[in-house]
Amino acid sequence: YRQRYRIMNWWYALKRMMHSQQDDDYPYTFDAFVAHDYDDFDWISQHLIPQLEVKHGLRLCIGERDFLPGGILEEVIVENIQNSRKTLLLLTPKFIQSNWCDFELAMSRNKLFATGKDVVVAVILKPLPMGSINGKVYNVLKTRLYLEWKPHDVYAQKLFWRKLVNTLRNGKA
Repeated sequence: YRQRYRIMNWWYALKRMMHSQQDDDYPYTFDAFVAHDYDDFDWISQHLIPQLEVKHGLRLCIGERDFLPGGILEEVIVENIQNSRKTLLLLTPKFIQSNWCDFELAMSRNKLFATGKDVVVAVILKPLPMGSINGKVYNVLKTRLYLEWKPHDVYAQKLFWRKLVNTLRNGKA
């Protein structure tokens, strides 16, 4: 019972590897799974959804909207990460402290390792205080290029959206 998450992740990784040869044709339900802290939902609804879904036609998996009630939360998270082409990590101080966000990050990294494909897109949404970054987040930021949201810089925001859309569509910033 204690190893249920590893077994579940291994099972999904095995299923995913069986489809890896046809990855470009794999029928993903979502372009990106959005891993975030609940307090950041306002930013998602005011900025992320209008830019990515409405303006650019991308399909995002957002827990508050897309998770169906009644399922086991861990299984729903893993299933939706597997059914998403990428995982978008919205990093904030609260994200780092959240156990659920830690679980979403772990499942995203497992998919990264299982598929060998660049599936994790990190966004620093709010400044992260020094000393608050745990090992998993540190490894993502150390080994992957990431985007940073600048709330008061219009030009930086235009570049941010262009890079994020290109990354989610093509895998290239």
